Amino acid sequence: MPGEKSRAEGRSEEMMAAALDLFARHDVSSVTIKDIAKALRINTALIYYYFDSKDDLFRACIKYCIERTVGNFRRIEGHHGGAVKMIAAWFETHAQMYTEIRQLVKVILDYGTSGNKTKRFDAVVEEFYQQESRILSDAIRLGIRQGVFVRVNVRQAALFASTHLDGIMVRSMIQKDLDVPAAIRNFERVFFSHLGCRTARSGTRAAPAVGGRTKSVAARALAMSL
Repeated sequence: MPGEKSRAEGRSEEMMAAALDLFARHDVSSVTIKDIAKALRINTALIYYYFDSKDDLFRACIKYCIERTVGNFRRIEGHHGGAVKMIAAWFETHAQMYTEIRQLVKVILDYGTSGNKTKRFDAVVEEFYQQESRILSDAIRLGIRQGVFVRVNVRQAALFASTHLDGIMVRSMIQKDLDVPAAIRNFERVFFSHLGCRTARSGTRAAPAVGGRTKSVAARALAMSL
């Protein structure tokens, strides 16, 4: 029944959220099903009703977080086809969901150095970065076609944005008082400047890119690093 399915989904999402929090705060390998059950104040058998094993729960956590991130982007983007709005929506998603995305980055970092990598989990992580690359690359190409952005190496520009968004998350793990949304919005301005787009988050219209002359000195330096 629909009501029972909704309750089941809600319970499994609650388990994944609790597990992700524990995985991010502790080493993934040290967290047990008992730890997750204790945090939720439930019996371990209930977790095993929804998930076959800790590895199954671990993969589900990561996939769930990724789906929430992409879903939030789609909601912010709405039906707007503009290149500027598409990129701004991806940055805004990171600003709004930075706590959850930071947990995701932390878990991926721990997993990457654990020595217990699996093809199934690798595929989940790779799919996230492929989705991010498609979102950014498609928007950059669209902006170039529309004359809003100057011509850049699309793949490298998308990789640059993705890498620096992850970098902000890592910096916030080290510098606890870092204002993550502000750091993301500062980087967003630098990134748009690199693309030759003079725009602001306040809703002002993007100025058309004319050759490469709209780039600031900082943006030209950034372009050289790409």
